Amino acid sequence: MSVELSTLAVLLPLAAALAVGAVPRSEPVLARALGLVGALAELGVIVALVLGFDPAGAGVQYASVHPWLPAYGVAWSLGVDGSELPLLLLLALVFPLALLIGRQPQPGEPPLVVGMLGLQAAWVAVVLARDLVTLAAAWELATFAVVILLGAHGDGKMGVPGRTAAARRYAAHVLPGAAALVAVVVLFGVSHAHATGGAWTWSLDEIAALTLPPASQYLGFALVLVAVATALPLVPLHAPLPAICVSGPTPVVAAVLGAGMPMGLFLLTRVGLPMFPLAAGEWADPIAAVAVVGAIYAALVCWAEREPGRLLAHVAILHLSLAIVAAVSGSVAARGGLGLYLLAHGLGLTVLTAVCHSLRRDGVGNLGELAGWAAVAPRGLTLAMLASLVLVGAPGSAGFIGELGIVVGVLEQGEPALLRPATWSLLAAAAVGLGVLGLLRSLWRAGRGSPRPGLVDRLTELDLRESIVGGVALVLALIMGVAPNWLLARAAPAQQRAVEELERARCLAIEARNQGRPRLRDDLGAVCLDPAARVRQFYGLGGLGGLEHEPAGDLEVEP
Repeated sequence: MSVELSTLAVLLPLAAALAVGAVPRSEPVLARALGLVGALAELGVIVALVLGFDPAGAGVQYASVHPWLPAYGVAWSLGVDGSELPLLLLLALVFPLALLIGRQPQPGEPPLVVGMLGLQAAWVAVVLARDLVTLAAAWELATFAVVILLGAHGDGKMGVPGRTAAARRYAAHVLPGAAALVAVVVLFGVSHAHATGGAWTWSLDEIAALTLPPASQYLGFALVLVAVATALPLVPLHAPLPAICVSGPTPVVAAVLGAGMPMGLFLLTRVGLPMFPLAAGEWADPIAAVAVVGAIYAALVCWAEREPGRLLAHVAILHLSLAIVAAVSGSVAARGGLGLYLLAHGLGLTVLTAVCHSLRRDGVGNLGELAGWAAVAPRGLTLAMLASLVLVGAPGSAGFIGELGIVVGVLEQGEPALLRPATWSLLAAAAVGLGVLGLLRSLWRAGRGSPRPGLVDRLTELDLRESIVGGVALVLALIMGVAPNWLLARAAPAQQRAVEELERARCLAIEARNQGRPRLRDDLGAVCLDPAARVRQFYGLGGLGGLEHEPAGDLEVEP
């Protein structure tokens, strides 16, 4: 049974979705309740996966492999890698919390709940996939599910035209990224067949054993970046995100901000970096620079923006910038901190989404209208400020441990993956602090003073259901900040292996950069006995003694 637990983690939300789909549209409360039961059952399965993972055991555990299209080398292949545990836990926590926020259940509720459960199943499949076709197929399903949910079930103040326009903009933004991921699948299939004399496989472990020529690496990594930049999304490709935060349904917006954006980061670390190590190494600094520029822009917006939905979107963009720097840094400590940082991101953004959308339901489109908020609706204001502290990394929270691990890890171990690790990490961290300080300033100004005339009749307190969700999310962020070792200890060995494999893959790609065709790493001979030193020497940072001044192009690989 334990071997198939990974498959159960994918199928359980789908089974719950089928049960909810059978509920009449006239029974919204029952639909929401069944959906919540399914999401909580999924939480139990994923907690069992996390707690049952043995950090001293095999690299991939709970393996589940079944032939899918054997003639083409495609298999339903799932498994748990230790580095994926924090993201699995994030998906398990965000979805039940998201299902509990937003408007009260209304007729037409079942399709929304079915879509949310299907989206959760698709993202869990992406994280657990050990086959590139399985991963890409689940990614495409998740992309289409988000577009449909945004367009069909938006409940924003802009009404049907507003939510339809937002969904169309989002679709035009993310669908090219989905197509780019399909192109990556084709690239790897052709490359592996070329390297092996016609053998087809999409196993991620076998594909990782390929060393592609530079042209293929640059092409493939560019395609992955297209998929990643549309999923995060990065400035200046962020335009649809404020629109969906203003008009989208509350549960879907919470899922997209809290879990969907980290999924884009996962795609970068799972496919982009290890599969195209040479291109990833050369483009790491530009990626970090783009993330930092986006963080500075979002931080400035957080000081000036007053519309709750748009402010929410820019806070999400701001907070993920430091995570991007951590992902490309090649630092074991930074990757360890990244897991807790993403958990703080998901929990904090879920609470902020609940509060901002409660204001939206009351017709508040400007925080400047809320003078005296604390006197009228203190629960919502308190939860928003506490969630902001979690995002900025207040001591004792998961955000603090995660941010500290990222900054210290990038500073100490960021070379040579980043040529300017101190610049990017410190600028990104400073931008996060500056932006969240702007958010806290806006909340404080809205809360202080006596209520404006008419505010008592216009503004309603955050209801008990959403208040409990906010309290639970903040308590979880506190627990993970006070006692993080149970999760960090399980993920640390896998993070160490991932960084070592990335260094070795980058070293082999450097040595084979003059090869004109894909090669299996075992065919490259006994090279890269000291990958870290060879990479440092390639970038002119020293590390191989007498080879420090040798031109990089003089090293060839024997055919």
